[in-house]
Amino acid sequence: MQDLNLNYSEDNAAYPLSGDYSLHRADPAEWGVYCSVYYNMAYNGFFKEERFDAPHGSRFWIHQGETRIGGVTMLPNKIYLLFFVPPFRETAQVMKLLRAQLERWSDRTQRIKAFEILPDQAELFARAGFWPDAFRCRWMQRPADRFDVSWDDRFAIESPGIEEDGLGGKRYAKQEEIAACDYASFAGGIDAVRRNQRTLADYAPDDANYTNERLLQGSTLVYDKLTGTLAANCRLCLQDGQAAVYRIGVLPAYRGMGLAGNMLKRALTVLHGAYPLLRLYVMEGNTAESVYLELGFVPGVPEIQTMYIPAENE
Repeated sequence: MQDLNLNYSEDNAAYPLSGDYSLHRADPAEWGVYCSVYYNMAYNGFFKEERFDAPHGSRFWIHQGETRIGGVTMLPNKIYLLFFVPPFRETAQVMKLLRAQLERWSDRTQRIKAFEILPDQAELFARAGFWPDAFRCRWMQRPADRFDVSWDDRFAIESPGIEEDGLGGKRYAKQEEIAACDYASFAGGIDAVRRNQRTLADYAPDDANYTNERLLQGSTLVYDKLTGTLAANCRLCLQDGQAAVYRIGVLPAYRGMGLAGNMLKRALTVLHGAYPLLRLYVMEGNTAESVYLELGFVPGVPEIQTMYIPAENE
């Protein structure tokens, strides 16, 4: 009899889900090809060069007997990038088995979260007992291009620097200033509510290890020359090998001056010739979306930010 109670371990190559179904650890590159085809064609058409083969996470094939019928990325307390291979139809049954496996693996004092839920998957996750997040988000993107960027003389423009953090990683050279700018730009807003960021400490930048020299050149710090205040900042990072906006914020007192648009134009200009496009992730209802649209960013399909199974104490 198969042991359905195997704990999660990087050493386990397979996990039985039931008498008929099982998970088998997958080669990320091969798994990525299947995910690129079957995850969601509208989404994949938007990310047409995406192969979903980044090395992070745990990729699994879903088998029915010896037949490969789908794939998923699963870790304790996390599930994302679920897909099925046609003509398989018993998706609800498999989804319930995946939930049961997650409950066996996970710390149940914490939520089990499902990420990157696309519109055609929401009902499937809901039927398995996942609760929907209130927020809807979507990717936007546009090709890198050259712009003539004109800055008001009251502002000084520079790119952020990187330094060692003493723990084997990296941090921004002006990390405290950047955190204060982000906090003042976002605290109490819709994005802060979504991310549960309520204090200054919640805004300590954690993206310094996900950038490179070209992305740093395309990132921007905008200073008010008169006061020395960091009025706005835009930081770029790598997202599955592509250039993306990690954070862009403008202090309330400096809004309406075109700073967000100028920072994005500067980013697109610096990236031109090195990266084909620039991506950003925006929540529906974020007023900044109009700036992105005016700059030619094209929106992709909406997705639920997360769905989740409540923790045992919720």
